[in-house]
Amino acid sequence: MRIIKKKSRIPNSKPQDEEISIKTDGEVSSHNLMNILGLSKDVIFTSVDIGEKNNVSLTIVYIEGLIDKKILNNDILKPLLHDSIIAVANYEEDIIKHIEKGNIYCSYPKTTEKIEECLNDIISGSVALIFDNKKIAITFDIESYDKRAITEPTGENVVKGSKDAFVETLKVNTAIIRRKIKTPRLVIEETVVGKQTLTTIAIVYIDGITNRHIVDEVKKRLDSIDIDEVLATGFIEEFIIDNNYSLFPQVICTERSDKLCSHIVSGRVGLLIDGLPVTCAIPGTLNMFLHAQEDYSQNFWVSSSKRLLRYVLLVLTLLLPAFYVAITAFHQEMLPTELAIAIEVSKEGVPIPAFIEILVMLIAFEVLVEAGIRLPRSIGQTVSIVGALIVGEAAVNAKLISPVVVIVIAATAISGFAMPDQDLSNALRIWRFILTVFASIIGLFGVSIGVLLLLFHLAKLESFGVPYLTPFVAQEGKQMQDSIVRLPLKYFQKRSISLQATNKKRQG
Repeated sequence: MRIIKKKSRIPNSKPQDEEISIKTDGEVSSHNLMNILGLSKDVIFTSVDIGEKNNVSLTIVYIEGLIDKKILNNDILKPLLHDSIIAVANYEEDIIKHIEKGNIYCSYPKTTEKIEECLNDIISGSVALIFDNKKIAITFDIESYDKRAITEPTGENVVKGSKDAFVETLKVNTAIIRRKIKTPRLVIEETVVGKQTLTTIAIVYIDGITNRHIVDEVKKRLDSIDIDEVLATGFIEEFIIDNNYSLFPQVICTERSDKLCSHIVSGRVGLLIDGLPVTCAIPGTLNMFLHAQEDYSQNFWVSSSKRLLRYVLLVLTLLLPAFYVAITAFHQEMLPTELAIAIEVSKEGVPIPAFIEILVMLIAFEVLVEAGIRLPRSIGQTVSIVGALIVGEAAVNAKLISPVVVIVIAATAISGFAMPDQDLSNALRIWRFILTVFASIIGLFGVSIGVLLLLFHLAKLESFGVPYLTPFVAQEGKQMQDSIVRLPLKYFQKRSISLQATNKKRQG
């Protein structure tokens, strides 16, 4: 492990380019551990003399707050000091053998002669017994699992489904998945990302179903990440997706356990990040971002109608402002006479053109959304009401904004809120601005150009080799039973072709 001190930028200081290194390739000893961890007041070093004549000395090292002291006292210290077999031992070799054979009441002792492994275990919540003469450390995982209680999801509403959301503790999250997917083929592998945070990431998939090429590619991209910290999903997501410059999400993020388990069973790979209650499913496609987990717990007629409505609302939230600007500014002849007259009457006295009205209202809407997110919940709702009703009504009465524009923006906003995935909604909101600008330049022709560019981008986009527009492109035209509409579950005979699952048979 090396820390490089760069040249100082502070005025009147001498430039330096020296390398400060922490040696983690030396021998295991309390002295070396003290040199590395000794500055931290929460790292405890305790010397204990054991054996028949107290002639064997060892050092106990742990980080206060990360371990369970009750287990340390009852299951480790008490046997060391009072166990009859250990008490008559005179040599370190005998004591080490007794510990490894189970005289300490703590499972899975880990013996190491590498200081780096010992450091990683201590930092992860283990207690280490250091035998300085033999340069050996025995560590026990007694991490204290102080965790938040499992509650309902806060960012995703549950209408009819599982209400146990993920929490910040990785082992709790993996246990939640194990309770739902009880097959012995469920594989949970772990890797560490982040040079400073050393964040553990669990890779979850089902052996025999998930395509090994996708699993290997996920591992390869995770191993290639070279950053200091992993404190949000974006630190992982931006390094593993195929196109960093696309506004559209390529990884399905969720805090719902049933949703992630459904994706894993379908042949996707799940990622669980220690310290975060949000998980990821890979790969993500546009069709999946328009699905809700409740689609599979309701009658297929109801689910199909709701899903079809979402596609309509997607088009509406994306195109309605641009369409209004194009029609009112360039193509008034396309409107019925009565509607055209009504729009002109509503615009009477408004000093700004339709494009500026729409742009101002779209920006105002974004400001309200951002304010509602940042403020406390009790105040955020008040801000939304004040901004939408009082300020909007005042702007209309003052002839700054026409009433039709307020209706258009309100319909656009409500349509956007109907999207099941927030990341998809954010992408649509930005593309809404782009299409409105195109419409203000050359009307419906500009809107058509913008839509074609958007479709070209989506058609070109892939996520881990899977086309983003699956199942509407490539070979997926044959598997449309779970796309714009949902057919009865008995027709779900095979898994998605694009995922290239090892076991393509889903039922029957």
